[in-house]
Amino acid sequence: MVIFWLPTPFKEVESPDVVTNLTLLLGDNWSGVHHCNSTYPDTGILTKHTIIPGTYVHVDYGMHVKIQLLDTKRQISFWSMHLDYRSYGPYACYNKLVNSEKQIMAGEMPTTCTGRVQNMVQLVTNQNFINQISKSNVVPVIVAGDFNVPSDEDWTEANRAEHGGWAFEWPATKILRDSSGMKDSFRELHPDPLADPERKHIVSGITWSTVNKFEKEWDYTIPEPEDRIDFIFYRGPLRPTSSFPYAGTGPLTPIPHQWGNEWPSDHYAFITEFQDLPVSDDPVDPVKSVDRKYINRHGRDALRVATPQCNAEIIDGSEERQGRSLSLSGEGHSIRNCRGQHGSEVK
Repeated sequence: MVIFWLPTPFKEVESPDVVTNLTLLLGDNWSGVHHCNSTYPDTGILTKHTIIPGTYVHVDYGMHVKIQLLDTKRQISFWSMHLDYRSYGPYACYNKLVNSEKQIMAGEMPTTCTGRVQNMVQLVTNQNFINQISKSNVVPVIVAGDFNVPSDEDWTEANRAEHGGWAFEWPATKILRDSSGMKDSFRELHPDPLADPERKHIVSGITWSTVNKFEKEWDYTIPEPEDRIDFIFYRGPLRPTSSFPYAGTGPLTPIPHQWGNEWPSDHYAFITEFQDLPVSDDPVDPVKSVDRKYINRHGRDALRVATPQCNAEIIDGSEERQGRSLSLSGEGHSIRNCRGQHGSEVK
């Protein structure tokens, strides 16, 4: 039995220098890669394992490389995702800004730009992703990151009182699970969203937020909705053995007095340990077509990758080895998105 930690996805990479600086700080055993959009890379991966050259591909809100795990023959197809942060649904639900599911869906699947539904549909219809799922009985697939939306498994009838009176199937995770057969590593180990009535985070899986506890606009008197919006999904010969949020061991003082915190992020990190299982010869169920209700008037344009074809590099933790080139991927298309230019307001 082999227990291992996966590579680390991260987001709000504001420039390529971020990955360079982090790998240098972490040391020679670390390497990383970021989305090849040099204006605002946003997503990246850091790892002690080996990033395989020639495996980089991207979608607009995420990127992929294949990882060779140290001391094993196992490879992992690894996606780092950061879905659009605007029109954050729990705000509208908790603050009684919506009175119908149609209004909630307007935030998840806008018609004037691309939102979280379009971000996820673009991933599950990507031919590289489809091919990876077809081989996931041998090479497991991981999709991890900040989805900026709760899970479709969490807002149930039984706990609607905790969610502004709403029970709702949030579509991004539902699209991923229903189309690709991927599993939420945390929910596999903690299937009951009611198991943590005191919201101790380790059992509830809450990742938002470490420091955003009250709304600034009301002089920090209105509570910030807490939720599980960071995920590690998997498919293939793996078994999660533990899955939990993490924010260091020091105290977490909320905004506006957070400056002395040791933990630097407004999100909890999310960690899953996996047991490596034998590969299977059983045929793999292919990716299913996305329900047509999740395809709006953007049509096929929303499925195309808008980020132009561009270079990505493996960045090592030693200066003399930085800059090993990865293959190119992605075609350039023009489609308007909802994201701001930089990450100062990004969840």
